[in-house]
Amino acid sequence: MPVAVSYPGVYVQEIPSGVRTIVGVGTSIALFIGRAKTGDLFAPVQCLSYEDFVRAFSATYAGSDLARAIKLFFTNGGTQAWVIRIADSSAAPAQLTLRDESGAAGGTLKVAARAAGLLGNDIRLSVNYNTAQPEATFNLEVFRWVRLANGALVKNGVETYLNLSMDKDNQRYIEDVVNGSSALIAVTDPNKATPLSGEGYSLSGYAVGASTVAVLRTNLIALLAKGSRFRLSVNGSAPWPIDLSSLAMPANNASFPTNFQTALTALINTQLPSTTPIAATLIPGPVGEGNNATTNLLKIASSSGDVFIDPASTADLASVLLLGAAQGGIEVSRSAVRRPAPSGVVTRMNNLLAAGSDFLQFAGTKQNAPTALATGGASIQLNGASSLATTTAAGVTAPAHLFQDASATNDDDGRGGVREKLAILAAAVVAKRASDPTFEWTAEVWGNRLAILPVGSLADGVTSTLSATGAASAFASPVLNTRYYSLAATPGGTFYEGGVSGNDGGTPQPSDYEKAYTVADREIDLFNLLLLPKDAGHSDGDTRKLWGPASVFAQRRRAFLLIDPPANWSDSQKATDVSVGVNTLRVGLVKDYSAVFYPNLKIDDNGKEVLVGPSGAIAGLIARIDGSRGVWKAPAGTEADLRGVLGVQYRFSDGENGVLNPKAVNTIRVFPNGIVNWGARTMDGDDGFGSEYKYIPIRRLALYMEESLYRGLKWAVFEPNDEPLWAQIRLNVGAFMHNLFRQGAFQGATPREAYFVKCDASTTTQNDRDLGIVNVLVGFAPLKPAEFVVLSLQQIAGQVQT
Repeated sequence: MPVAVSYPGVYVQEIPSGVRTIVGVGTSIALFIGRAKTGDLFAPVQCLSYEDFVRAFSATYAGSDLARAIKLFFTNGGTQAWVIRIADSSAAPAQLTLRDESGAAGGTLKVAARAAGLLGNDIRLSVNYNTAQPEATFNLEVFRWVRLANGALVKNGVETYLNLSMDKDNQRYIEDVVNGSSALIAVTDPNKATPLSGEGYSLSGYAVGASTVAVLRTNLIALLAKGSRFRLSVNGSAPWPIDLSSLAMPANNASFPTNFQTALTALINTQLPSTTPIAATLIPGPVGEGNNATTNLLKIASSSGDVFIDPASTADLASVLLLGAAQGGIEVSRSAVRRPAPSGVVTRMNNLLAAGSDFLQFAGTKQNAPTALATGGASIQLNGASSLATTTAAGVTAPAHLFQDASATNDDDGRGGVREKLAILAAAVVAKRASDPTFEWTAEVWGNRLAILPVGSLADGVTSTLSATGAASAFASPVLNTRYYSLAATPGGTFYEGGVSGNDGGTPQPSDYEKAYTVADREIDLFNLLLLPKDAGHSDGDTRKLWGPASVFAQRRRAFLLIDPPANWSDSQKATDVSVGVNTLRVGLVKDYSAVFYPNLKIDDNGKEVLVGPSGAIAGLIARIDGSRGVWKAPAGTEADLRGVLGVQYRFSDGENGVLNPKAVNTIRVFPNGIVNWGARTMDGDDGFGSEYKYIPIRRLALYMEESLYRGLKWAVFEPNDEPLWAQIRLNVGAFMHNLFRQGAFQGATPREAYFVKCDASTTTQNDRDLGIVNVLVGFAPLKPAEFVVLSLQQIAGQVQT
């Protein structure tokens, strides 16, 4: 097009050359369809090595030769494969529904194995609240048990997800995080559509002593003199700076607590957006001692979102009142109640704050189920009001006062006492574990919770019990849960329901293969070889029914079908028999898009010699020959040795081979140089058919050119249909064909003898142009394999002297 000019000067423009390089497609990408032990059903997975296949589908035999065929494919030179796992409709994943801490029926999180099958029964989950926000988020560990040869169980494929939330608007929402990355499980939140209720709040860890209203007022004034600033995040907002230095302390009277709360709430809200109001209140705290038997905790709450507090850089109040989880406070999100119950034995929040609570006792012996904390009936007693005590048999000691800090024997306001004492208890349990190998428990502190967790041989499926004594009716029991949730758990757990065992599924039916073809059409861009490894659930008749539809699918996708021999071919006569021989396989078959190879191969499968169809090895061999010689070279001959095999099911003589070859049965022969493929005919290659696609390399070369040109000419769609377009097509297609000629793909000493490309007025008439059609005619002279080498030997008679 002419360049637009506007000022005097030199203008530069690039003119298209019309050259568009046509790149040849891959020639030996294989598609395998069959049963596997695990992996997504009817979902194509690309495998670039046998190890890729094992990771995705497992090497375990699953009633199909799929794993064995894939191994032979890569052993013999294959480099790229697609695999579709199929099964009948009975296949199902292992699954379990987790309940929240209340143990209420209905569940809060549904977990299913990512893949259907019995291997899902080996998946385990553990939940803990050991996060930076122990009352808002949670961690999830997922793994699969694998049993070693010595019988020991080890974790395999461990996945760890940290700081998860049950709030669908949170960036760490469990469905988004886990389903987007887990190879083992998929999770569903059954309450996702139900709006969150209740309030999110931040609770101070500092209990303000208040024997009277006057003492409360005095103590608050003193605390605010130590710090008046903090940062407040509400409903996911960035932290807003809050300054309480201008707070007017209400008068000292009976209404002081209410007036203080009102003034504090108003001052904070003036510094927040109007869309995120909070309410500040004083709530009863833990029982104090001496003159401050009554204590208060500051609570900042929101009914529209979560509340989180960070310290200010100067005049910080958060560190004074222990506001914010990082400073020792408690921050509870609105979604916290929806979290799945934690694994192990875990105290709850109201275990420490419930009015009138007395103590809990962990009792029992580790040898008996249900199991508890200590050996020999020893116990740990947790007293929420006055003392912590243990029997000496447990080997665990505890301080006298729960709300006593490290520097004093008595702390009236309870500063830092809870976490400190829980840490002392946890350290004592850990020390007990270190000194006594038979003591199979450990402990952790999760904010203001004590978690006692089974380890060692108690790691799988251990359930602990706890007996409450004293004022037990006023004290909520801890979570007494298994260490690991099992997806196939039997019914009856307090914190789970609906355990379902996985099912590998039964023998796939023809409709399942058709479903796989539909998926492959939609999901796989390119494949060249199609293989259906033998399924143990199929009779010979069942298998025969698969080849016709498979060949039609292969033809549609410009691919080539490799057929394994029927089980009842016991010799060359059976293979050519009228009733069961090769001609019966041709019924309903697209013959020039398929080939059969015979006999089966012997391989080593975990120390056991088994027979497997040869198609996997042949596909790998084809890939190897394509890479070294080209798609036009027959994948047969002395260089076409099969690797990773021990032998063949039947050995043939030259005479038997002479019976099979004319019938287009490609034989696998045993020669001194190895086991080799000794045939290169399609199923249309019977000597009586006269097919132009008698040989595999000719059919595959044609498919290669068709697919390459199909993709390489898409640029021409919607171009003006006239001589300039035709010339470009001739140029581009001619360059592609000439490159093949130079590589030795065609007969002929010159390009004119080897190929031609026509695209002009003789191929595209005016009527074609009116219909929007451009016709390209490409011809090639294929190289036919030298199937028979005839050596003529003549003796030269001695010259007679005359």
